[in-house]
Amino acid sequence: MTAEIRQARPSSPGKSGKPSSGSRSDTSAKGAPSPQSPGLSSAAKIAQVIGDLPPMPHIATQVLDKLADEDANPREINALITKDPALAARVLKVANSPMYGASRSIATLNDALMFMGFDSISSLIMTAVLKGMYSKVGLAEKLLWEHSVGCGLASRKIADAIRYRRKEEAYLAGLMHDVGKTALFLHAPDAMGEILESVYNDESDFFGAEERRFGFNHAMVGGAIATNWRFTAEIEEAIANHHQPELNSSTNELIPIVSAANAVCHKLGVGPIRKPDLDMDRIKSFKVLGLDADRIEEILAEVREALQSEPGGL
Repeated sequence: MTAEIRQARPSSPGKSGKPSSGSRSDTSAKGAPSPQSPGLSSAAKIAQVIGDLPPMPHIATQVLDKLADEDANPREINALITKDPALAARVLKVANSPMYGASRSIATLNDALMFMGFDSISSLIMTAVLKGMYSKVGLAEKLLWEHSVGCGLASRKIADAIRYRRKEEAYLAGLMHDVGKTALFLHAPDAMGEILESVYNDESDFFGAEERRFGFNHAMVGGAIATNWRFTAEIEEAIANHHQPELNSSTNELIPIVSAANAVCHKLGVGPIRKPDLDMDRIKSFKVLGLDADRIEEILAEVREALQSEPGGL
């Protein structure tokens, strides 16, 4: 059974300053918000811009809860997914994509459930959910979505290389690592559009530009969303710390996996940040994971090939 979903836990601000999903602000962020008051906590600053954290679609929540049930069976999962035709269609499309390497066509949801197993179905559901979110972003959709898919694929490849047992969990963490950017694009499109333009022109980086503009960054927002969506603490930590893996004091391998996968995408130019000259030997996450230069080159080649098989993303 899938291990990626956990029982709900309080989402009130903790030591990391993450916001409550129930907080609401009257401040409109559709334009270009000014830097927030330095006296506010990170949670309050995020609440001013985001308001309520985006909820997971109802049917997806039901499916993921059922997948986490040890007594669940494929018939019940099938019945839930088919209540949302768009979700069902997306699951089948991803199941038939080269990234899953099916040896034959997956014609029905039942085939997908039997062929792929519950862990992979969880990944398919989240891919479908996030694709729906990214489709609302507008002109930035293509770059952001390709980067998310690329990071998910790279995370899975890295997990395989280090024999990390929960490869689908690694994929989910990589896929969701920039979900905070999507939330910010939905609520502060003008400000994020300016940031994206400066990043694309190599004038800045998302992390620093967001800190200067908002007083927080997309990784913090993403970690809060992961909490709100009841993902494991390991996935939440990987999303919240993918730009600062050195802050990791735990044994959570997902943090360096996602950080390294992010670097792979930057090296390959997948998404708005393109760093073809990035020296992978200097990426500390690869050293933490024990991956040498030859294996890193193999991962780069594998991710490049997988993405070329999926033009324009999933």
